[in-house]
Amino acid sequence: KGGEAPSRDVAMDTLRGVLDGEILVHNHCYRADEMGIVLDMAKEFGYKVTAFHHAVEAYKIADLLKANGTCAAVWANWYGFKMESYDGIPENLAILHNAGACVMIHSDDQNGIQRLNQEVAKALASGRRAGFQISDEQAWTWLAIAPAKALGIADKTGSLKPGKMGDVVLWNGNPLSVYTRPEKVWVDGAMLYDAYDPKLRPVSDFELGQPGEGDVK
Repeated sequence: KGGEAPSRDVAMDTLRGVLDGEILVHNHCYRADEMGIVLDMAKEFGYKVTAFHHAVEAYKIADLLKANGTCAAVWANWYGFKMESYDGIPENLAILHNAGACVMIHSDDQNGIQRLNQEVAKALASGRRAGFQISDEQAWTWLAIAPAKALGIADKTGSLKPGKMGDVVLWNGNPLSVYTRPEKVWVDGAMLYDAYDPKLRPVSDFELGQPGEGDVK
């Protein structure tokens, strides 16, 4: 009100987006006390932490995360590889889920990201051994709708509903089993992979140069 508008500082545009709620904050944090401090800081300065990543001690503040509507993206069983991860436990994800907090599986690894279904299975098994009654369907949200919510795109993807975008995999068994393989894959509505159709089965580097079916007599 009155005066001259300040000149634009491009370096502060991201901060403005955060304070205006246009940019979702995904915060890297391990320890419970540090996450608590960040949540207090967010309240003081008027912004929201959408998710903590890694969050190996999130189980200690599950109630606080739920109360603040803050998600946790956690590993299935990583711990002890640095000082701030020593209190990581394999039941972390299950405890957060049982407390009603927003939680999802995290990979942080080029191999793990290809097998998130198996990472979910590990976290689910740890939770069940600890006595938590969690269904396969509930566990699947840890790699589907929960990440979509954390990214603010749950209205567009993350579940199989009319009008949503999504690639679809048909498995030949329980997708939480290490013995299960993808049978068919649809991307943007088009079938691009079929385990039973050689024309829709990509050739891996391992298979290059090897004789195919019918080549050897």
